[in-house]
Amino acid sequence: MRKEKIILSASAALIGILVAVAGFFFYQSTKKINPDEVKKIAINSPSPTPASSIFITLDRPRDEEVVDERIITVSGKTIPNAKIVVQTQITEEAAIAASNGNFSTEITLEASENIIEVIAVAPNGEIAKVKRIVTYTTESF
Repeated sequence: MRKEKIILSASAALIGILVAVAGFFFYQSTKKINPDEVKKIAINSPSPTPASSIFITLDRPRDEEVVDERIITVSGKTIPNAKIVVQTQITEEAAIAASNGNFSTEITLEASENIIEVIAVAPNGEIAKVKRIVTYTTESF
């Protein structure tokens, strides 16, 4: 009796699935789309983005420089009155560029390799970034 119930339930489920699939395909085959109802999409070629008005150049430190002083000066040039953020793995210093665009701030280095990221933010929100790797060591070569 139990075996017959399982076979009957499985066959009923199989027949139900077959009827549902047949109904779906019948519905899809009768569905027609009028060509006048299809909307045409035009993709305009993108206009070139305007060149950024902000820049940043670093005078100090040089990339991959090895220094024997724990406190170094980060200096460079950007647009006038830009906000400057100097980040390392452990510190973050802020400065504002002078009216001629020059900036300078001091940071403290960790022993070994330091990744220094200098970010300039223009008053309109544009950002320019520069990364430098500086190694601090007291060993003499």
